[in-house]
Amino acid sequence: MEYNEKEIVKSYDAKLMWRLFKYAKSQWLILTLSIIMMLFVTGVDLLIPYITKIAIDDYITPVSQEIYFTDTSDENATFSINSRGIVFPGLIARTFDASPYATKGQIYRGPERYYLIDDYTENLSGSGAEIEIKNGTILINGASYTAIPLTDDQTDAFKSYNKTQILILTLTLGAILLLNFAFSFAHTYLLNYASQKIVYSMREQLFSHIENMSLSFFDKNPVGRLVTRVSNDMENINEMFTNVIVTSLKDFLLLIGTVVVMLMINWKLTLIALSTMPLVLFSAQIFRMKARAVQRQVKIKIAKINATLAENINGMKIIQIFNRQETMFNEFDTINADYLKSSIDETKVYAIFRPTMNFAYSISLSLLLWFGGGDALSNLVELGVLVAFVSYTQQFFRPIMDLSEKFNVFQSSMASAERIFMLLDEETTICNPPQPKRFEADAFRGEIEFDNVWFSYDENPKEVEDYVLKGVSFKIKKGESMALVGATGSGKTTIISLLNRFYDIQKGRIYIDGVEIRDLEIESLRSQIGIVLQDVFLFAGDIKGNIRLNDENISDERIHEISKYVNADGFICKLPNKYDQEVTERGSTLSAGQRQLLSFARALAFDPKILILDEATSNIDTETELLIQDAINKIIHGRTTVIVAHRLSTIQHVDKIIVMSKGEIVEIGNHQELLEKGGMYYDLYKLQYKDN
Repeated sequence: MEYNEKEIVKSYDAKLMWRLFKYAKSQWLILTLSIIMMLFVTGVDLLIPYITKIAIDDYITPVSQEIYFTDTSDENATFSINSRGIVFPGLIARTFDASPYATKGQIYRGPERYYLIDDYTENLSGSGAEIEIKNGTILINGASYTAIPLTDDQTDAFKSYNKTQILILTLTLGAILLLNFAFSFAHTYLLNYASQKIVYSMREQLFSHIENMSLSFFDKNPVGRLVTRVSNDMENINEMFTNVIVTSLKDFLLLIGTVVVMLMINWKLTLIALSTMPLVLFSAQIFRMKARAVQRQVKIKIAKINATLAENINGMKIIQIFNRQETMFNEFDTINADYLKSSIDETKVYAIFRPTMNFAYSISLSLLLWFGGGDALSNLVELGVLVAFVSYTQQFFRPIMDLSEKFNVFQSSMASAERIFMLLDEETTICNPPQPKRFEADAFRGEIEFDNVWFSYDENPKEVEDYVLKGVSFKIKKGESMALVGATGSGKTTIISLLNRFYDIQKGRIYIDGVEIRDLEIESLRSQIGIVLQDVFLFAGDIKGNIRLNDENISDERIHEISKYVNADGFICKLPNKYDQEVTERGSTLSAGQRQLLSFARALAFDPKILILDEATSNIDTETELLIQDAINKIIHGRTTVIVAHRLSTIQHVDKIIVMSKGEIVEIGNHQELLEKGGMYYDLYKLQYKDN
């Protein structure tokens, strides 16, 4: 099937997620460690505003501060008043053991100085109590309590104590932040490491799957689209693991934790801060629907660009030869403009969402400052609480604002995952049978038989005209050479494709050594067949790497020996680096003849018992043709050989010549026999040698 991006309509698919998590199983330990560290980082994010609140309300601008009375000899006493020592619970207020101290009081910050209230135990900060000081007494909501003014020395001692507590808080916060940095680094590193390993496994599986697909699959799928699957789509999966799944878990925990802490501090301010949530939820729903539609369009258009780009680059020589640059540019410009329009539509959706979230945050912050600021002035709310709520509100809206980017990544990842799994689920039409047979190398003979073979590139041919081969039958004995000749489109190349089982036939049988090739293990079959194509493909690397195709079992000495045998050593030794000479992609720096000689060396390096030569001498100069013809005469010796050729002069020595026309065999015989028949082969011969 052809992978059409228009089929992708889901923004979330539980089955896809489950399949993705199966790949994550191998990294569960690393992911678990990363999540544990993420929990610590989230806890620190929740802790920082709370520590700020403690610093402001308890030590920077406290309305009142809780103290305990003790003996002046108590080492915990900060200073003394009227022969009584004063002890501050400090940072350990919630774990402070008050049992040794019988009574407690408050130090109150008056308009001009500090006072000790020794018979009042409630904290006045944020209480909203009406307070008035008169003649050594303090009136709290009309009730009278003793107020002892602190001396300058006592005030300095009190402030010095608070400065010490602030320093302790600062150092504690600094230590926590350093630890948080280490945990954050480890969390990010481990998460990205695990994600890369997951994508590495998926990419290897996908590449291996593509390698084993039949040629009919590549006939229907553009190279650009397949490259997009292995590269761009895999990168989208990586982005989802690193920037969406785990970080979304952190955002969710941060949102829940923020709300819980806010409710614990002041539930009224919490309701005010979250009053814009209906607007947020409504906007998020609209954004989700709009973003899904534009994302789908963007994916369709970028796939078209990739496919068009790959096609144009591969065919650049033809484009330039026929001077079609402007035409192809206009075609690409149309596709590119279409993609631009979809991208602008996408930008509009995302450009509206974030300002909407900023607007909702601004409203919440304004309401919080208005109501919270008024309560702070009325001493109904502590200043530190208001400052903490401003931080928590910002912390609450931050992940919501990031929702647009994360939804973008998630949407792309879901589409990418679906396309990747569609590709992985595509079963090759060429596969091994349940119990495949293997050839023993020593016992392999190389006998070939086509028995009434019918074949069409259309999987469901309906008419006879749909078939490329029609009832083809012939036999080649061990060590025999056979040539296929005929007009273009007569089915010659199709025969060699079927012999390698690149395609499966619709009717008939193909036998190798008496075994039907569909009963053979594909690797065993192809390991016995060497092929030299007209269009030689060379990989980026060096000369010897292209001969051995990364098979380290083929030694350098063997490569040198083979290259001399097929006449390739002559030009190789003239290269600056000889066998280590760098080869560009497709061997563009080498001539057609040099590439052809390398292909002979490559075929012979694997010592196949069956050799296929497909137009091996076409488009070659006369001098190189003589070298190639000599190489052919050498390498076909003792091998079953199938030669596809247009030049009849190159096949006069073969044992058998098959003349093809419109997918059918019209003549079989050797060169002399076919000339004597005076049929189609005779006509082809006359056309090629009419001048002689």
